[in-house]
Amino acid sequence: MIPSIAERQIYQVLTKKTSIRSFEQWLYEDNVLESSNPDLYLELISFDYSSEDGFYDSFAKYVHFYKFEADQIKEYLCSIINRDQKCGDAILLMYELYCQGYEFLQKLGLIYGLCLVDCSHPVSLVDESANIIDKLYPSIIEDAKNVIHWLEEGKIVFKGQDNGFGIFEYDDLRSESEILQGKA
Repeated sequence: MIPSIAERQIYQVLTKKTSIRSFEQWLYEDNVLESSNPDLYLELISFDYSSEDGFYDSFAKYVHFYKFEADQIKEYLCSIINRDQKCGDAILLMYELYCQGYEFLQKLGLIYGLCLVDCSHPVSLVDESANIIDKLYPSIIEDAKNVIHWLEEGKIVFKGQDNGFGIFEYDDLRSESEILQGKA
């Protein structure tokens, strides 16, 4: 059994949210893995950290990626809510995730994300994309907050491994009114 803190740390490296150097430093400073899973600890301290090559192949098997899917989606939603420099990409991603099977993102995907599909090409349509994004606000904020609420309240629960395309099975425990709230 791998402790959740260690699984999260490995996940952070695998998804490039943490450098391999930071992970190595954490590994030597935190003894939770050494005491709870000595075999994995030995495997990790034996790894050559001078390069990231092979890290994914060696350690992805220890990570249940579905456990982190809600956090990943919440990051995109926060980008939309905060209207940071990546909000356009996050809005477009809502469309892509909806099309790949996340039905609970229907409203965000079809009402907002689809607006950016035709203007998602760089350079020539950047100004048009910015104008479209301006028109999506402030109404998109409330819809993004609704999805965050469902994720935080455990009304959307990811389970199992992905379908080969990075999309996980999930249980939809929303009420009928919440389901309607998320429809386009």
